[in-house]
Amino acid sequence: MILTIDEIKEKIRPICEKYRVVKLFLFGSYARGEATEESDVDFHMVAPKGMGLFKMAGFRLDLEELLDKEVDLISRLSEDCYIFKDAVERDEILLYESGQA
Repeated sequence: MILTIDEIKEKIRPICEKYRVVKLFLFGSYARGEATEESDVDFHMVAPKGMGLFKMAGFRLDLEELLDKEVDLISRLSEDCYIFKDAVERDEILLYESGQA
């Protein structure tokens, strides 16, 4: 099933609140409107201070279960990988913002 951006936005809110995510962006084929049945869902997360790798992995697994799709999750865009960083930032759609600094 191909999800709409609004469906994804609605579904992810409770998980973002549970993990205290600061911001969550959608990028990739779903953000560009090019998703197919086989597409994964790509997210760029601004994580809360102190969120470790295990919690981040739990967040990703919860997203996969909720969306019934494979999820790719990045939490940092390195300036060294400027081509990838530019591509992600060009596609990004803000789905969730907590209001935390």
